Amino acid sequence: MMTSRVRSRLLWVSLGGFMVAGAVLLIVFALPGQLNAFRTPTQLAALDIPPGKTLRLGGLIVAGSYATEDGIAHRFTLTDKDGGTQVVRYSGALPDLFREGQGIIATGILDGVGGFDAKTLLTKHDEAYVPRELRDHASGQ
Repeated sequence: MMTSRVRSRLLWVSLGGFMVAGAVLLIVFALPGQLNAFRTPTQLAALDIPPGKTLRLGGLIVAGSYATEDGIAHRFTLTDKDGGTQVVRYSGALPDLFREGQGIIATGILDGVGGFDAKTLLTKHDEAYVPRELRDHASGQ
């Protein structure tokens, strides 16, 4: 037979388990709108995303696609391993590692006519990346 002390302890452990399960459920249901993942051009084409919705787009800058008229407004095409492409427009200073063939993640909105208006650009680097300050110091400059 269970003593009152064992029964009390079991009640508290059960209550704690229910509270943890409730917290996990709240987190799981809150996450879908908060995930910070990006979509590739192929995924973007397959989805029916309304214009004006903010999202992240990732891919490689297609060689020969970059163009700028004034150094502030930029236009380039992103691609992915599946061959999908997406035209991206961006106004502002480009990240230091921006170049054709480079992987980037752009945050912005679809314009409704097949383009993507980026508000921010993040460039990715490989494990061989060395910050400019260290590179200049190592070369004696």
